[in-house]
Amino acid sequence: KICLVTGSNGYIGKIICEKLLKLGAKVIHTDIKKNKIKSKNSFFFKADLTSKKEIDILVEKINKKFKKIDILINNAGYVGTSSLKNDNKFRYNEEYAKLNLNNTILLTELIIPSLKRSKNGSIINICSIYSFLGYDYNLYKGTQMKSPLGYGVSKAGLMHYSKMLSTSLAPKIRVNSISPGGIFRDQPISFIKKYLLKTPLNRMGETDEIAPAALFLCSPASSYVTGEVLVIDGGYTAR
Repeated sequence: KICLVTGSNGYIGKIICEKLLKLGAKVIHTDIKKNKIKSKNSFFFKADLTSKKEIDILVEKINKKFKKIDILINNAGYVGTSSLKNDNKFRYNEEYAKLNLNNTILLTELIIPSLKRSKNGSIINICSIYSFLGYDYNLYKGTQMKSPLGYGVSKAGLMHYSKMLSTSLAPKIRVNSISPGGIFRDQPISFIKKYLLKTPLNRMGETDEIAPAALFLCSPASSYVTGEVLVIDGGYTAR
């Protein structure tokens, strides 16, 4: 398989790339920062996906080198704790929509012709439990963590885009999304304690617990799965 993974230097993106490489895939990966993955089967393209011009250049380079793409994993995006200019939990920040939604859609549309040349094309969008939940602001009290409105709204849009795309591209290309819950990244103890009270498995997730879900959705094991949202949250949304 030839896989394209965006945001490959991020916590989740890097592990997804490494797992795919171990299984023998050729991995095209991109990030705004320098390459952190070294392998003979990895192909890195530095790109700022907030720029439409750089997206056009990226796709042009990929199309010159590869005749098809089998799998697209849209992982790049601002996270829920990003601190952007004029960030405010009561005001929508368009920067989140620009990367998390608008330009993800733009890149996907440009890659779809290449995916159609695959016999088993698959698109996976990395969303969030905040794609369908509102924030519990009590979790963030007394911390410097952000809970920006733009993050949840943009991820909700991405999740619904996945649903819409799954029907428009069927049966040639499958489209699914993954919605992780809280992933441990050295958050403040006060946040973690309150988060665990709401999580049946009584712990936060680990970064490497997201990659297996992506591998499942990439593989023939999920050949009859499309238009779905795979939630990985330790039971947070079960209550």
